[in-house]
Amino acid sequence: MRNLIAGFIAIVIGLFTVSFAAIMALFIGVAAFIAKPFIQRKMAYANSVAEQGSFDESPLNKAAPSHNVIDGECEDITVKSKL
Repeated sequence: MRNLIAGFIAIVIGLFTVSFAAIMALFIGVAAFIAKPFIQRKMAYANSVAEQGSFDESPLNKAAPSHNVIDGECEDITVKSKL
């Protein structure tokens, strides 16, 4: 009898969880459908600005790289001392 009640409670909680997830997915899908044209316009604008070269005019982009980090390898230089 105890297992039957626990099983029933588990089924009710599971159905609630699945239905809540479906409702949330519906809202997220509708929001994505509404936001799609706005995002496409912003991406098209960003691509047109990038093609004009206004992003590359910074002097930092023209400077030669002076770092020694390769593929995420980082060496801590704060504890090194020249003895």
